[in-house]
Amino acid sequence: MYTKIIRLDPLNFSIDQLQEAVDLIKRDEIVAFPTETVYGLGGSAFSETAVRKIFKAKGRPSDNPMIVHISDLEMLSSIVKTIPEKIRKLCERFWPGPLTILFDKSDKIPDIVTAGLSTVAVRMPSQPLALALIKTLGIPIAAPSANLSSRPSPTQAKHVFDDLQGKIPLIIDGGSCDVGVESTVIDVHKGFSVILRPGGVNLEKLREYLPEIEMYREKNIDKLDEYSPQSPGLKYKHYSPKAEIVLIEGSIKFFEEKIVSLYSEYRLQRIIIGIIHTHKNIQISSEILDDPNCKIIYLGSLDSKTDSDNSINADKIAEGLFSTLRAVDNQKIDLVIVEGISDKKIGLAVMNRLRRAASKIIKE
Repeated sequence: MYTKIIRLDPLNFSIDQLQEAVDLIKRDEIVAFPTETVYGLGGSAFSETAVRKIFKAKGRPSDNPMIVHISDLEMLSSIVKTIPEKIRKLCERFWPGPLTILFDKSDKIPDIVTAGLSTVAVRMPSQPLALALIKTLGIPIAAPSANLSSRPSPTQAKHVFDDLQGKIPLIIDGGSCDVGVESTVIDVHKGFSVILRPGGVNLEKLREYLPEIEMYREKNIDKLDEYSPQSPGLKYKHYSPKAEIVLIEGSIKFFEEKIVSLYSEYRLQRIIIGIIHTHKNIQISSEILDDPNCKIIYLGSLDSKTDSDNSINADKIAEGLFSTLRAVDNQKIDLVIVEGISDKKIGLAVMNRLRRAASKIIKE
């Protein structure tokens, strides 16, 4: 299959430029498209044929539910049983945007979309191309991330092409994704409020509207058989490059110490070692810096006003996370040592992805 790429400016495009994608989806084909979080691989949420094609292209397990994307609340009403007032207010506050909410699904949504669950995960993207595509199509789009399962999510059209070339007919290239990590997924309809997956809307923001909301693991809800998994991204290992990841959680000094000890341990294996740091200024010995088999990668903001500014920009780290993990593979790195960040605000989503990708976690 030939994979065509259409490059569009999300701030300057015409609806006619989306017509090819619309026609494909109406024929039960699938299309990759940009959202504000990551690129999605979408097909009609009403078509079992299209959804099966998504599973096949990604190599995605069929018991992993998908998110359904809508363009307005009228479309939401057509695919869920009810919209409680509490949830409607959340929709009005956070949509369009990177928040996915669980609802009791209507019979219009095939069971294959929800992996047989009675609930459906729904969100309204804010990316102009995604929103216009759904609105023009006139039906909701079922779409997981547009990557091979277990690989880092795609935040650029090139990432989609690298993974899915020859497997899908069309990629809409709308540039890099602004948020860089997937949407936050919440469930507020079963007598409690819980974040199933942290993402683009942080816990602190949600607590302004839902003071009682907690993280999934903190509530121990995963111990309930009927509750696992209710959300995309809970059951399987995700977000991993081919390289082994060793995640270091602690102070800058602790990270620097672990670089030395881990480098001494792993260099004897004659492998390519990567070091990803999130603070701009860290102490790395000349021996490591001069080693051609050691690659240093800075994941953070390059716009610090002075070299003495060693703060981190969690939003920039989130935006560049998946691109950096893909760069690890491009540089043929075998093992990468990663500096963790605080799990406050969007840092919670970043650390969630790194912990799920890591083979080993070392804490101070």
